[in-house]
Amino acid sequence: MLVALSGCAGGDAEPEAGSGSGAATVTNCGVGVPTGTPPARIFAAFHNGVEAVYALGAGDRLVGAAYLDNPLLPEYAAQFQPKEQKPTYYPEEYPSREEVLRLDPDFVVSGFTGAFTTEGLGTRAELEKIGIGSYLFTQYCPTTDGQGQKSLADNDVSLDGVYGDLTDLGRVLGATSRAEALVASMRKTVADVESRLTGVRRPTVAMLNRPGGGELRVFGTEDVATTIIEKAGGTQVFADVPGRLARIGTEELIKRKPEVIVVPACCGADIGPDGAQSVIDGLRSDPALANVPAIRNGRIYAVTFAEITPGVRNADAVATLAKLLHPERF
Repeated sequence: MLVALSGCAGGDAEPEAGSGSGAATVTNCGVGVPTGTPPARIFAAFHNGVEAVYALGAGDRLVGAAYLDNPLLPEYAAQFQPKEQKPTYYPEEYPSREEVLRLDPDFVVSGFTGAFTTEGLGTRAELEKIGIGSYLFTQYCPTTDGQGQKSLADNDVSLDGVYGDLTDLGRVLGATSRAEALVASMRKTVADVESRLTGVRRPTVAMLNRPGGGELRVFGTEDVATTIIEKAGGTQVFADVPGRLARIGTEELIKRKPEVIVVPACCGADIGPDGAQSVIDGLRSDPALANVPAIRNGRIYAVTFAEITPGVRNADAVATLAKLLHPERF
C-alpha cells in the first residue's frame, strides 16, 4: 500500500469561509477534493491534464505524465524533460497501476475519465483508500465512479465548465491566484473575439477525423468542440449527434453539406497541425465528397486535438477558429 505524502509545497489555496483550517474542499464529479495542503507529487494523464498542471505553476511537482496529443505549449516545453525523467513520460498508452504507484504520487489529475477505472489506474475511491487524491475534468464525469467514457453524466461542456475546472484545480494545487488570472485572461480572449463577430453570417462547420483513412468520426454535441465552434462564429452541422468522435458514413457528411471542415491533428508529443494533412488530402481526393461545399471551396483547416479538448488552450482555439471562419473581421 502506498503511503501518502503529506505534501510540503507552498501555495495560495484558501479555505472556504466558515470552514476549519484545511477542511475546505471542492466537489469534483461528486468527489470532495481537499484544498488544504497542496499535493507534493502529481501524476497527470492526457494532454489537458498535463498542461493544466504546468499552467497552474505545479510543473515542478509533476512526477509522471501520460499521453500527450500534440507538442506542449512553448511556455511549458522547457520544463518538460522526459529524457531526464522530469517527469517520467508514458507516450503510447496508460501506464499500469503498478507503474504509477512506483512513482509514489499523492495526487492524480486526468483529462479523461478512462484513467479512473479498475482496469486503469483504479477508481477514485480506490485511490483515495491508499492516500492518493484525484481530479477529473468535469466534461468527462462518469455516471458512477469507475465507469468509462461510455457512461458519462449530463455534464457541462461550456467554457464556463472549463473555467470552473481550472479554478477548482487551482485551489487544490495551491494556486488560487494563478488560476484566477488564467481564467480572466481566457475570458478576455473570448470576449475580444465575440466583439468582432457581431452580425456575422455563421457558416456550418463539421469537426471530424478519419483515422487511418477509414470511417469518418465527428465531434458532435455534448463536447467542448461544439462550444468552440459556436464561440468562433460557426454553426455545428452535427448538432443532433451526441458525443466525441461519433462514427458517421460518407453519405451523412454529403447530406449535411458543411461549409467548413476542421480536422484536429492527433496524437503524439511531436505531432502539430500538419499531422492532419493526410486526412485532409484524403477528403479532397475522395470523389464522393467533391461537391461538399467545404471541399469544393477549399475550406478545410487543420488544428490540433489539444486545442479542442477542455483545458487551457480553449480560448485561443476560439480565436484561431474565428480567424479561419471570418478572416475579414481580423
